[in-house]
Amino acid sequence: MEFKPVTMTVMHEGDMSFSAHTSTGLVIPIDAHVHLGGGGTIPNPIDYLFASLGGCIGIKILLDLGDKGIRPKELQIRTTATRRQDLPATFETVHHFITLECDCDDSTISDTLSRTMNLLCPIAVIFGETSKMTWEHEILR
Repeated sequence: MEFKPVTMTVMHEGDMSFSAHTSTGLVIPIDAHVHLGGGGTIPNPIDYLFASLGGCIGIKILLDLGDKGIRPKELQIRTTATRRQDLPATFETVHHFITLECDCDDSTISDTLSRTMNLLCPIAVIFGETSKMTWEHEILR
């Protein structure tokens, strides 16, 4: 697989709103957080950041388990993060609670999550390099 460069153009739309235009023609609306003057009706950059993190983790979990012949009936990633109180206000801790409904053993899921967080999901790897990132899981049967 060849990883191609990422290109995106972000345009100011007025007030504290922007639109991000992807190279594939998608348009992503962005607004500032309400306390920064945003309207609160569309996601702010931090919302998108964590949506991207959870989405990447979920995709990579499904791909890794799929390679092992496992297809979860349910997959949920809940993330809680704390920010530093001084600038730059990056994230100190990021914790994921992953719930899966599947027929597999605990060690298989543990291996998949470790691979996902440390190797397969580039967004999780970035978070792991800049914050204390932890995770736990529950298997529903």
